[in-house]
Amino acid sequence: MLNKSTAAPADRSAAPFAGFALPTSNTTYTPNQFFDVCLPHQSRGVVRLVGYLIRKTLGWCDEHGNPQNEVIGVSYLELERKAGLSHSMIRLALDQAEQSGFIRCVRKGVASSRSQSGSSAAYELMWDERDRYIKGPADFRGFFAGEGNRTYIPNQFFDVLVPNESLAMIQVVGAIIRFSIGFQNKFGHRRQRVALSYRDIQRYTKIASPGVLSKTIRDAIDRSYIERVEAGYFDPNGGALSRSAHYAVKWAQPIAHLSPAPKSEAEEISAENHSENRSGTTPKTEAATHSENLSDIQIKQRNKTSKQQEETAVAFEKLLEIGFDRPAALVIAAGFPVERILQQIDWLPMRTVKSNRLGLLRASIEQNWSAPQPKLGAPNSRRQSSGSFEQALAAVESRFREQINPTAS
Repeated sequence: MLNKSTAAPADRSAAPFAGFALPTSNTTYTPNQFFDVCLPHQSRGVVRLVGYLIRKTLGWCDEHGNPQNEVIGVSYLELERKAGLSHSMIRLALDQAEQSGFIRCVRKGVASSRSQSGSSAAYELMWDERDRYIKGPADFRGFFAGEGNRTYIPNQFFDVLVPNESLAMIQVVGAIIRFSIGFQNKFGHRRQRVALSYRDIQRYTKIASPGVLSKTIRDAIDRSYIERVEAGYFDPNGGALSRSAHYAVKWAQPIAHLSPAPKSEAEEISAENHSENRSGTTPKTEAATHSENLSDIQIKQRNKTSKQQEETAVAFEKLLEIGFDRPAALVIAAGFPVERILQQIDWLPMRTVKSNRLGLLRASIEQNWSAPQPKLGAPNSRRQSSGSFEQALAAVESRFREQINPTAS
């Protein structure tokens, strides 16, 4: 393993960092294993290299939710200028990243000569088709290829922090991200802050020195990468009253906190002034336009008729059936016409999907894609499902009546 040397701090002559932009756009759909496997166990060079390739690969996707370029050509000059690697660090970082299962070389670079022009080497991220999510470096064979286990990360993390900050800073901020917005509970909610003790952060980041860890946390707060939203307390009388500090990602704009207790689906659809934090379980389809984490989406009952609420509930349930989690389904159902949502769901089997099925569906709803060309021999799914909207609406209406008058038969 390479030596975990520290980097020079970011250039402070530029405008001071004011916090991450809200993850409603400009995000990269990042495998959680970048935080769980790469950050705690790899060198600064490997972290910067792998982070740069993730940004280049998963930050730009086509209309089907697939990376526009899975194979990335990189030159030493590009890695120096954009990824933040020193020239002497690049070869070692490339070798170590390959040996550790993060990337694969698909084309070796060729130096220019009198007889031929040179070409850059090309690399791609490694993907693991096993159905197990691997956290340990010993068994890591590439990033988890299945759906889920990814989080929408603001591009500023990769563009500002990773190429310029020390490894310890990247690890600390990465830990706060991973245990807050990178954690989804069984109800589909994403944390916006997390209680972490020094020991918790130290255990996750593998930073051995308490002094380095303490200074790095203070610097991360000073530089507006994170914020301490609640101070910790050490109880000298046996520790019975001790509590961990609460940290959160520092956002450039206010972001509403999640409700402490999950609401029922009907309550989430009709509650006044209710805000949801969209989760990171569906893929992005276009750079700088899509994000799973979206706050302050309010569905106000007084602005909706009963019929509109019922139709929103129909779309909400259909999106749940297709695989979206509850917060993401709620935002989509509230934001687009129900007929469009149901039409795009019906057309989904007719589209060519290599991966990221939910990302493709979401893009088709948001952008109102036209009907796909039917595959040879494929049935007309819309015709087969005629009446599905009316049937689903009738079922929701019946359930609402039961909620209003549960004793009625």
